[in-house]
Amino acid sequence: MVHPGVVVSGPQIAFVRDQVKAKREPFYSEYEKAVASEYAAKNYEPKGPPAGGVIECGSHSHPDNGCHAQDDDATAAYLQALLWNLSGDKRYAENAIRILNAYGRGLKAYTNTNQKLQAAWSGELLPRAAELMRYSNAGWKAEDVAAFSKMLTQVILPEIKDGSPENGNWELSMIDAMMGIAVFTNDRPLLNHAEKMWKERVPSYFYDFELDGPHPGPAPRQQAKVNWFGTTDLNATVDGIAQETCRDLEHTTYSIAAATYAAETAHIQGDKLFEAEQNRLVATLEFHAHLLLKKDPVPPLVCGGEVKLSRGYTFAVGYNEFHNRLGVAMPMTAAWLQQVEQKPEQVDPHMMVFEPLTHAADAAPIK
Repeated sequence: MVHPGVVVSGPQIAFVRDQVKAKREPFYSEYEKAVASEYAAKNYEPKGPPAGGVIECGSHSHPDNGCHAQDDDATAAYLQALLWNLSGDKRYAENAIRILNAYGRGLKAYTNTNQKLQAAWSGELLPRAAELMRYSNAGWKAEDVAAFSKMLTQVILPEIKDGSPENGNWELSMIDAMMGIAVFTNDRPLLNHAEKMWKERVPSYFYDFELDGPHPGPAPRQQAKVNWFGTTDLNATVDGIAQETCRDLEHTTYSIAAATYAAETAHIQGDKLFEAEQNRLVATLEFHAHLLLKKDPVPPLVCGGEVKLSRGYTFAVGYNEFHNRLGVAMPMTAAWLQQVEQKPEQVDPHMMVFEPLTHAADAAPIK
């Protein structure tokens, strides 16, 4: 495996560090906003896991026994690990290690109806943070790394390895989490398993008329007909629409984030998930960026002319691949990212954390 190799690579970290040091935009402004974030507080203390080590998450986090606390801690662990790598400030490293050890030593199980989703969300960010700490001479002790690895494979992985028949955002987050666990634990068969699931779920979740015809493909592991929330006959004018677009853009952007993060991890490891679904994913980014920009009325074919918007703090990772690396024109996504860069704190604590800081441009030239 290539290390660090979960969403953010070593060359990319070095590139961003140079941009910040030179105060080049947008990196420097993104860095300043990240430093000012509540998740980057130098006196940050872990909020969990609960006493006894069991995180209980019901539907919509009711009950919430450690769910939001873990979201916050995982976000802080990643952001502090990132800032340690960019600044060299040891306090960030100490904070990130403290959080990782709290869960590596203290997390025993998940329970209740959202247990698998909560495990997936935490599995997306915690290995990303752990990779940055393990391979940066931060002083994370070997016995603590071993305990953290054991937690990933014995607590989180069993919740997510078999995927989910729920709405597609569940399984896409599970896949992203598996990719991170596979890299951190040097488990190539697990990485292959996750990539296979990605290749099954992405075509069933994001629509491409040329490949799918008027009806989206069947979802894997779906016990009944998948719910497209009223979306029925489709055509090329809605290329890129997703299974949950007509539910709301919040869950849809979770899915876009998870799908692109998993593909970015695969890219770092020398695999080609992005390339496998380039047309579908480019259309997805452009379609949803257009909705988020709110420049035009929503066409009647799209959710009856009405969509539920969200903050949408994402798309930088996909844009970096398809535009910055491959040279694909993506005007809607570019315009949306310009709006995202004006926001003070680009964080959704499930998995999206300051994407423009790490992926506003690429360390490698266009191929």
